Amino acid sequence: MQLVELSLPGCDFLTPGREEIYRALNLMSDWAEYHPSPLLFAPGLARLLDVGSVWIKDESKRFGLGGVKALGAPYGLKQQLRDHGFIPGSDDCARFTAVAATDGNHGLALAWAAAKFGCHARIFVGEDVNTGRVQRMRDIGAEIVMIGGTYDDAVLAAEGAARDPDILLITDTDYHGGLKVTRDIMAGYAVMGIECATQLAQARQSPSHVFLQCGVGGMAAGCALGLWHESGQQPHVITVEAQNAACVKESLARGTPVSVAGRLRTRMVGLSCGRPSLPAFDVLRRVARGSIAIDDAIALHVQTELGRGVGGDAPLDCWDTGIAGIAGLWHVAQDPVLRAQFNLDQHSTVLVVNSEGAMPPLYAKSEY
Repeated sequence: MQLVELSLPGCDFLTPGREEIYRALNLMSDWAEYHPSPLLFAPGLARLLDVGSVWIKDESKRFGLGGVKALGAPYGLKQQLRDHGFIPGSDDCARFTAVAATDGNHGLALAWAAAKFGCHARIFVGEDVNTGRVQRMRDIGAEIVMIGGTYDDAVLAAEGAARDPDILLITDTDYHGGLKVTRDIMAGYAVMGIECATQLAQARQSPSHVFLQCGVGGMAAGCALGLWHESGQQPHVITVEAQNAACVKESLARGTPVSVAGRLRTRMVGLSCGRPSLPAFDVLRRVARGSIAIDDAIALHVQTELGRGVGGDAPLDCWDTGIAGIAGLWHVAQDPVLRAQFNLDQHSTVLVVNSEGAMPPLYAKSEY
């Protein structure tokens, strides 16, 4: 008997698809380290910004690494090992080296995953990745390759290095289209979206706005797909980027992926990307209600304020990249023109993601 799965209009043709996303959830649920991250109610922040409610998905403790990227790289590496016919963590995995480019968090997650599954990790980084993030990856066991140039240059260098059969490219960025590993990593990020939808449903809430930070867009796209599949409702996403690295915003405005030039330097380190990932852009162009780019000053201000606690809310364990989506909400909420443009008002229910917790003190002194 042939089974026909009911689909969501306009969603199931996107990749990763429903089957891939829920496979990621099922497999990840078996890991001893897996627990859904908390969804925090922030009434003080909502009052300050004059919106109905704000819900913060807090990734600051995910797998002990302090960031949402820990959902992507470990699952992507595990699936690559399985696709090659090996059991992750077996002695045979020692022959493999996992390779990727990073601005910090993806590489950290991959270094952790490689150690977990018995592989080596080789991480390519651009010249503006700070020494604290680099040292943190080294301390987990990663080999670091420094590239003269930007994150985008590091991506191309990692691709060029992944030609040996014992090299596994674990990239969350697909500039060309068709990379299974990038789909798998996005499916890992979608687990966060599934968790959000489940937690919001338990609170009898449905978000009218979802502010999501974008570098290449993979985390935002994966989260949006998870929300869409689990809730059955297409999310209304506002993408948030750094002003001098707003490749997603520019691509959405033009209706096609484009690159932005320059050094892409920003204190929101994980957003220092000049080209969107193609599968991520394919999702975001369908779910994005709008896009904004913010400067470093507003990001630092919001990080400082939420780190202290706002309006009686508990202090938020947040860091330079993790705060970006919340800073985007703050920026829009305090600008009457943008509030009207994005239909943000006293009845709005807003979902944001704290995608990165504070850098451990040993490494924080070297931050931007």
